[in-house]
Amino acid sequence: MAFPDHFYEEPRKTLLPPKHPSNKDESHFQEKWMYPFWAHQRLRIDSLQTIDGTPIKILHPGFSNLESGPDFKNAFIAIGDNPPRQCDVELDIDTSNWQQHAHHLNPSFKNVALQVVWNKPKDLLATEGRAILHLREFLDSPLEELLEWENSDEANDVPDNTLGKCTSFFQNFNETECNSLYKQAALIRIKSKSLLIAATARIYGWEQTLLIHLLRGLGYKQNAWPMQKLGELMPSMNVPLENMQALLLGIAGIIPQRLSNSEKDSYILHLWSVWWRHQSECCETIFPAGIWNLSGTRPSNHPQRRIALAAHWLTDPNLIQKIEEWALSDFQTKDSVEKLVKILSPQKEDDFWEYHYTLNSKRLDKPIPLLGEERVKDLFVNAIAPWFWARTKGNPTRKVENQILERYFQWPSCGDNAQLRLTIERFYGNCSPKRLKYAFQQQAILQINADFCNKTNPCCHHCPLVDCWQALLKI
Repeated sequence: MAFPDHFYEEPRKTLLPPKHPSNKDESHFQEKWMYPFWAHQRLRIDSLQTIDGTPIKILHPGFSNLESGPDFKNAFIAIGDNPPRQCDVELDIDTSNWQQHAHHLNPSFKNVALQVVWNKPKDLLATEGRAILHLREFLDSPLEELLEWENSDEANDVPDNTLGKCTSFFQNFNETECNSLYKQAALIRIKSKSLLIAATARIYGWEQTLLIHLLRGLGYKQNAWPMQKLGELMPSMNVPLENMQALLLGIAGIIPQRLSNSEKDSYILHLWSVWWRHQSECCETIFPAGIWNLSGTRPSNHPQRRIALAAHWLTDPNLIQKIEEWALSDFQTKDSVEKLVKILSPQKEDDFWEYHYTLNSKRLDKPIPLLGEERVKDLFVNAIAPWFWARTKGNPTRKVENQILERYFQWPSCGDNAQLRLTIERFYGNCSPKRLKYAFQQQAILQINADFCNKTNPCCHHCPLVDCWQALLKI
């Protein structure tokens, strides 16, 4: 059977953005279609200017941000006669979206110096110090062509401006060379973490220090500090699980001053009655309202559930001993992960928190574990391994130190994050590995990013990494 000429073209059209809407109806244009234009700089870059005529030079458009906050972070832009500055960029259909989306109230947007809009505003409005660029006015091709281009491989590739100066090195290193480099960087990272842990141990002792850093790891990046602080303030009482949960949730500022009728559930009422008796003793340490950052937090990882899990750890008198025995055991890696998950998971049933996201959420139909394997793998890398390293430093036999290091280098990869994904893109471009096998590789990439990428601008100006490598390799 002979296919018609449009046999392939017709289904492909369903993937493409619609053609440019007429002047009478521009409401169909979507903000997401602006992102590739900006990321790949499909602009007449030599003639850019703000809506008030101020010239703009885009030295770097910034990196696409898939988390909450501005659309592009760490751009490098010169506006007018001012020297280039590192800043963030927000893309919107209209300038009014800034207020409508409450960006002016969100501290995540305080570093935005440029708002890129699709529709040119009729009036020059107060913009709180940020410049406005009318994107459509400076496109380098007709819109219809650009919308067609958006579905091409090139538009979906990593933009050239994302690549670092070191990309050619990383792309040409073989696996053995990469792992040799990564082990050196990962070793520096675990040593750095161990120094911080040792400093904490000088104040709180080794056992509480491990609990402090385990709690910090439960907070993810959004709530690492308040969870760490909770570990520092943890009650030293020998109390039942639900009483410990009441004390921690009370210090965290989560238990309400008064209960409504809907909150007089038997568990919540028990928490409230326990906290009411101890509140006066902790009044100077109660966390202020608003300290918990819920932006981008999955319901199952809500801080209230993490605090409930922490209470399980604090009421298990054998937890530290079990972790020590596990660390020095001879398990295979797969068994080792499973054993650690079992140790850190609640040893007692928790009928409330296994079925709730928060104190006031509806009861779930099925239980959700308070701790998953991915978080356990992360806790080993960021808390348990450096804690052991810090404790064994100076041991003349170095046996324990070597055991921990061996497990560290064999530990499977943890969940990734936006920073890790971006750094891998910068190092490898379109040759990025789909999945790193080991956690030390992830830790190494984050360390290289911290040591070099974070200390220079997005254009890699004055980054010494490549020059040093060239000298060492005599290229």
